[in-house]
Amino acid sequence: MTAQLLLLISFSLVAYVVYALIALVAAWCWSRAKHPVVPEWTPAVTVLKPLRGLDAEAYHNFVSFCHQDYPPECYQIIFGTLSVDDPALEAARRLQREFPLLDIQVVSGEGVLEGFNRKVCNMAQMLPYAKHSTLVLCDSDMRVTPDYLRRVVAPLRAGASLVTCPYRGEKPQSIASIWEALGIGADFIPSAVTSRLVEGVGFAFGLTKETLSELGGFEVMKDHLADDFFLGSEVQKLGKKTVLSDYVIQSVLGSVPFSDMWARRLRWSRTLRYCRPGGYLGSFVTHGFALATLYLALTGFSVLGWRVFSAVLIFRLLAVSLTTCLWTNDPNPLRYLLLLPLSDLLSFAIFALSFMGNGVEWRGERFRVQRGGKLIATVPRDHLTK
Repeated sequence: MTAQLLLLISFSLVAYVVYALIALVAAWCWSRAKHPVVPEWTPAVTVLKPLRGLDAEAYHNFVSFCHQDYPPECYQIIFGTLSVDDPALEAARRLQREFPLLDIQVVSGEGVLEGFNRKVCNMAQMLPYAKHSTLVLCDSDMRVTPDYLRRVVAPLRAGASLVTCPYRGEKPQSIASIWEALGIGADFIPSAVTSRLVEGVGFAFGLTKETLSELGGFEVMKDHLADDFFLGSEVQKLGKKTVLSDYVIQSVLGSVPFSDMWARRLRWSRTLRYCRPGGYLGSFVTHGFALATLYLALTGFSVLGWRVFSAVLIFRLLAVSLTTCLWTNDPNPLRYLLLLPLSDLLSFAIFALSFMGNGVEWRGERFRVQRGGKLIATVPRDHLTK
């Protein structure tokens, strides 16, 4: 049994090296695929910002969307909460007072759609207030630079129907958020650009009303955990063009407790497991450092085991450094490079645990995930929608 396991891990380590090399090529290709910004081209855009509670530096995150190098008459921002008592409402209304020349609307408590994906239900209540045909869906913890809107709509001019942005962790202020930032920079972005190279973009955050209508509106994803994956896969089925933007958005992490980070990453892993079961199972080989650690232990800490372990560790550190320095411009992996091996072991532990159950926690609510990413609540629906 040990010999068979050792053989499996040996083949997996070879596959990891191949994957890492492909990821390097993919990052290089993505960095060269620029979408030119035409100053005169500013299609009218509505930004949908679903809110629930206050994230780290929430007000400053919101303000960044008000300082866009974009004609004020050409974009609208809608903030929405499902609860009329949500603490994020005050920050949104403050923006209305401070930026009277911008079209900022706040929607709360209308509840036009009932479903387990509370973010999708929130966006559904905002949609009737959207004045423009191009929609940008953006989470509450995201922060942007003034060129964001121009950059994110640029691919639409070339015929894209769906655009998504990679993101990086910003301002991690606890060991848990540092680990999350490392996971984003060293694992998520490389996997995203590799997916773009190999099979196209399968997740998205921005689209047109026309495309959303063809999909059946927000109603069809009201009980899906991964609305971004649902959008991406369904648009691909329609034969429409999806694009990974060259703009990297900032996800402000702040100081998060370990339990929150763990629950979020486990939810994300189980989301991938149910939405893309084959690809997720194959991602076993992407955990190179953890596999090298297992190889070392199975060989009884032999000289060969140490050589393989050291080679994989050096290769991992060099590949991440090269990718982030030359192409993805994420400072976190280099800044916390010495913590990367521990982060890799944590990621592998989450990967393994993702197969041990189907429960997830999302904004304080417990759900079970079914095949395809559909949600079942562990409490009755009428309790969730009150």
